[in-house]
Amino acid sequence: MAKARHPLRSLIEIALLWCLIGLLKILPRRGRLWIGKWLGLALFALVPRLRRMARANLERAFGGQRPQAEIERIARASFVYLGRLLCDTPSFARVRPDRLDEFAVFEGMENIRAAYAKGRGVYVFSGHYGNWEMVALIQGYLGLPIAMVTRPLDNPYLEKILFGYRTLSGNQVIHKHGAAKEMLRAIRRGWGVAIVIDQNVRGEDGLFVDFFGTPASTTPALATLALKTESPVVPAFGIPLPDGRYLVRYLPEVPVERTGDTRADIMALTQRCTRIIEDQIRAQPEYWVWMHRRWRTRPPAGEQPAAASRQEASA
Repeated sequence: MAKARHPLRSLIEIALLWCLIGLLKILPRRGRLWIGKWLGLALFALVPRLRRMARANLERAFGGQRPQAEIERIARASFVYLGRLLCDTPSFARVRPDRLDEFAVFEGMENIRAAYAKGRGVYVFSGHYGNWEMVALIQGYLGLPIAMVTRPLDNPYLEKILFGYRTLSGNQVIHKHGAAKEMLRAIRRGWGVAIVIDQNVRGEDGLFVDFFGTPASTTPALATLALKTESPVVPAFGIPLPDGRYLVRYLPEVPVERTGDTRADIMALTQRCTRIIEDQIRAQPEYWVWMHRRWRTRPPAGEQPAAASRQEASA
């Protein structure tokens, strides 16, 4: 049973955050990103638990494929990017629908517009990669509204602030626990449902699929509901660009195959979507959250993912 959070801790955290937000708001964006860089480096230097976790995950993913110096560079760069991401959050309030080009360039818009045009709702999936929150915000301003599936923060005051940023462009927030009904309601309205599928799932709720060559417990929610509703599934990523903007990339719709074996179909689709996230991470690994315990839950002894082989996943 999780230990109850002391209310005083939440109040102290929110007081510190408001001080930081107040400072960030008066700075130009370049200054916010500079502070974010040093915040990330401080986390890397001062929080050894997270540093060790990032290094261990990188070894699991790239050990033997990339030199040790490169693994160390990626680990450090991922902390720098996390700090920049956190300090750039006030930019959400400055995004305007008539000036989206100041924050983003777009690739594959035909993929997402074609999916919405089918009128069956859309599942837009991603991982904790780049600025996934910015993608959702901008998509709302594009007239392609999204219901975002999220886990509430432990601090209710911080959750309220983040909720405000997430709904600026008309999007909806659905909390993860008991989310299925709300997700289906959004789909029936013709909305998109945004879900990230790259976090560890505890207990018996996850499916073990291959992720960087190792079984990883993954939510089956995306595949289960996509098969149920026959709604299109579209991958989306918000990739940082050197000029401070983001490349909002929509990949082609993911094929949803039905063989009559529901469990196998859910497994295959979950593996296919996980592989797409892995491919993006491999291309630019410094923008993923390597300090997350992605492989914490382990499969029972002798059990392997049904779709673990790369040959099967890419077929």
